Amino acid sequence: MKEKSILTAGLIFIILSTFSSCDINTRPMDKYSEDVIWGDPVTAQGFVNDAYGSMYWMVSNDDWSDNTVVNSSRGSVVTFISENFNSESDFGWNIYEDVRKFNKILEKVAASDFRESDKNILNGNAYFLRGMTYFAAARKFGRLMIVDKVMTPKDEMNLPRTKTIKKTYDFIISDLKNATKLLPADVKLGTPGKGAAYALLAEVCLHGAAYLDDQAQRNEYYAEAIKASEALFSMGKYSLDADFGGMFNTFAGATSSPEIILGIYRNSKNTVIMDTWMQELCPNMGGDKAAAGVLEKWPLDKPLEGWLERTPSQELTDAFLVVDKADGKAKKWNETAAYKNFRPNSGRQMHDAVYANRDQRFYATIVYDHSKYFTNTVTTRRGGNVHYASNVQQDRHMSKTGYLYRKGMYEDTWLYYNVPTNYCYPILRLGRSYLNYAEAQLRLNGAAGVSKAVEYINKTRTTHGKLPELASTISFKEAWDSYKLERRAELVQENDRYWSLLRWGKADNLDVIPELNTVVHAMEISENGESFEVIQLPTPVFSSNQRQFSKKRYLLPIPKSETIENSSLKNDQNPGWE
Repeated sequence: MKEKSILTAGLIFIILSTFSSCDINTRPMDKYSEDVIWGDPVTAQGFVNDAYGSMYWMVSNDDWSDNTVVNSSRGSVVTFISENFNSESDFGWNIYEDVRKFNKILEKVAASDFRESDKNILNGNAYFLRGMTYFAAARKFGRLMIVDKVMTPKDEMNLPRTKTIKKTYDFIISDLKNATKLLPADVKLGTPGKGAAYALLAEVCLHGAAYLDDQAQRNEYYAEAIKASEALFSMGKYSLDADFGGMFNTFAGATSSPEIILGIYRNSKNTVIMDTWMQELCPNMGGDKAAAGVLEKWPLDKPLEGWLERTPSQELTDAFLVVDKADGKAKKWNETAAYKNFRPNSGRQMHDAVYANRDQRFYATIVYDHSKYFTNTVTTRRGGNVHYASNVQQDRHMSKTGYLYRKGMYEDTWLYYNVPTNYCYPILRLGRSYLNYAEAQLRLNGAAGVSKAVEYINKTRTTHGKLPELASTISFKEAWDSYKLERRAELVQENDRYWSLLRWGKADNLDVIPELNTVVHAMEISENGESFEVIQLPTPVFSSNQRQFSKKRYLLPIPKSETIENSSLKNDQNPGWE
């Protein structure tokens, strides 16, 4: 067999298959004979590349959490956050088509005569992807059916779930440990390597621990999370990106970032704006939609052509602290001297009292009143050019909260639905791993873990937020409260907030998670910009954002169709969904 490196040849394959439209590289891998696919490590890597689509199991925005206010048109989201669903619903139970792909890789590689180094890369990818896919499902459903081989018609298909949730997580952890041993440290953009395996392993252990009843077993998982995190850090391969906004708001920043451990990268040759999150983050406003006089007072360079479906809540923006000029300390915006000295309608703009000197991530994440957005100055105030009441379609694609999301929006090209674009969804990065490590330290070691946890909280807090350091001598409660605030500011729109709230609630034995059992708020600014109030959500979105949470939602229901088809699941529904 001709010698070639699948790290380089495989990259050629994925570039062609993802970025062009020619022949074998765009034809689905299942259209080729197995002899062709598995006769060479390069074409085998092509099969693995095709399986990378499973990484989308880990991509999600903040629609399920209290970070976001959604439009009434987001029917499935509204149903979910109001907990108005039952066992007829399916939230992604069937991962097993993807699992079959990973098992196929492991089976075929074992039977091949590839070089050991090539086998390691292929198997490492399979273990990583299988572990990631199972984790995405375990967070939703807990115990799962374990399938670790390619099933045949002779096999028993009515598989039971594991007897305990720990058995499911142990399987995931085993896969990811295998991946840490087999994957190389240096990999091409968009492919998992050793660092990704360590990062995901730590988060799996952290999240799984909350669902274990035995404290000793929890502590074993927390210790594993710490061990995996330290192994990642000791690689010395990743560093925090000083340009937080560039990492999320430009493709060049995403592709060159020293912090992103694993991301999904989309190329403009096969991606347009409507294929990305950007379409639903941008308002829709122009001359035919504006109420009389709005654009005369607040003109736009060009119409905004998005289909906005989600906006940040006031509660989310509260997480971005202010450095108080009076004493240099980081505080909530309504605790600063500037706010306390503010007098409405005194001829002074409110911005200094509310939006000045914020955590720098605020400006990279949130568009607020009188912000630059693309080449426009947008006004979210009453009568402003993106305020919902300034649009003749008030319940449609405009801000209902006084804010827009900037994080995840590329403003270097004017947004229109069919414009080609590059895009990146970061999945794992060092800042997230630092915070996972801090949480594991606090959970495992309590007060004794505060100093180490604060050390790692401060890394993102100072580098990304430009906030003053926390003192290592703060109490456990202060550390825990600061940690939760830091995680919220750091990981907006990164498939984290909802799962973190579940993990914390479960670990602390809460029957109700307050943040998921409430209606969030909005910021209403006067037309002259000299006064404001935090208000109940306006009518167009109020009823759609009445969050309800009961403890049965710590695990979602197994779809009824599955319990009917699989006799082993007939009497094995998750609690509360029977």
